[in-house]
Amino acid sequence: MAVTREIARLDNSEVKLTFTYKNDDLREEYKKIVGDFAKNLQIKGFRKGKVPVSILENKLGKALREDALNAIIGNTVQDALKSEDFPADAVPLAYSEPVVEGEPELDLSGDLVFSVKYDVMPQFKLDKFEGLEIEVETAEVAEEDINRELEEIRERNAIVMDKDEGAPSEKGDVVTVNYAEISENGEVISGMEREDFTFILGGGHNIYKFDDEITGMKKDETREIRKTYPEDFEDKDLAGQTKKIRVKLTALKKRELPEDDELAQDVNEKFKNIGDLKQNIREQLEKELEVALKDLKIKKLFDKIIELNPISIPESMINAEIISIIRRMFAGYSVSDEELWKLVKSSALNEKYRESAVRDACEILIMDKLKSDFNVDISDNDIEEMYVDISKDTGLPVEDIKKEYAQEDKREYFNNEIKHKKTLALLLGKNTIKKGKTVNFLDIFQKNSRI
Repeated sequence: MAVTREIARLDNSEVKLTFTYKNDDLREEYKKIVGDFAKNLQIKGFRKGKVPVSILENKLGKALREDALNAIIGNTVQDALKSEDFPADAVPLAYSEPVVEGEPELDLSGDLVFSVKYDVMPQFKLDKFEGLEIEVETAEVAEEDINRELEEIRERNAIVMDKDEGAPSEKGDVVTVNYAEISENGEVISGMEREDFTFILGGGHNIYKFDDEITGMKKDETREIRKTYPEDFEDKDLAGQTKKIRVKLTALKKRELPEDDELAQDVNEKFKNIGDLKQNIREQLEKELEVALKDLKIKKLFDKIIELNPISIPESMINAEIISIIRRMFAGYSVSDEELWKLVKSSALNEKYRESAVRDACEILIMDKLKSDFNVDISDNDIEEMYVDISKDTGLPVEDIKKEYAQEDKREYFNNEIKHKKTLALLLGKNTIKKGKTVNFLDIFQKNSRI
């Protein structure tokens, strides 16, 4: 078959693949495709599969040619991509579908020339990844960090009970309200009402931020509130607006926070008093801090490597990473890929997470290249160490973890994690990590944030 192809490398790791279909072969392919169509069509006056091509062309005309052209283009592109001599570095990314450029037409009097565009795996040089020097902040677990965690535990272990009949609502109470935005004449504005909304009074966890206005209300009481929002209010739909809201308090509960030693026992019977619980909190926070500091070292080192080794990331890869970020945000929720894609196409979200997506894509590409360049081996000792590490993280017995990863579908992931760990260790060893200034415990987690 006399089909020639030409590969052109474009910016941002995009490829333009141009095909030229010689006329004789084009006619032959067209005849074959139309013949296949005819075999499956039923036209009045002809038995199925016995419709002459000339009749088919007269009846279907342009539509037939368009279908034939689409089939020819699709088959030609797929055959090329699957051919043994097609360059591996010109194969489309899994999430980049080849798109036909322009509007080619099927003219059986001449050759057919058409092009498709798609994204490929970025090609880049990794020259500067060792002998670098970075400075990483450090931190320690302070008493205030332990107390903050302790208060969060106390809040989670609070006992909630109904308040006495006729008691006023106070900050810290659990309130349930029905509310609605209303017009000046008191009519409910459709779509702006909500029933059985529960929140902790004083936390500001409601759209209209009417905590202060409903403090002091009693169960079954109704209030109409007029509230003016500043021009810089966080909700742009309310900023600079004056709203009239009707609120009915339908349930009122108070929270009783457990005392120190009682709290310790509620958390775990092994804690004899609050001192035991605080010591446990310290140990957990120190483990979290150790992991966070290591992650921060890696993040800062990769930031430096990415800066020194620019990579042109294709648009489809950026979108895939944005989807990955949004999917992590919605973890635990049932969100379809179609819904995720709609969110990615939202200009606000695309702009918000684009920088993080580009950076994440660069780190993945660099890490994959380092794994290949370092060519790390996996020893039996590496495998045993990984089992122990997973056991420490999960609390599961080593034997259970061995059974889990003995499964064939999980073995590749397990081995890749070992290679990842060893590659990071080699990379850190080739660079200098200096101890920076001491910051607060929470600052480390903020600096380590990817979004």
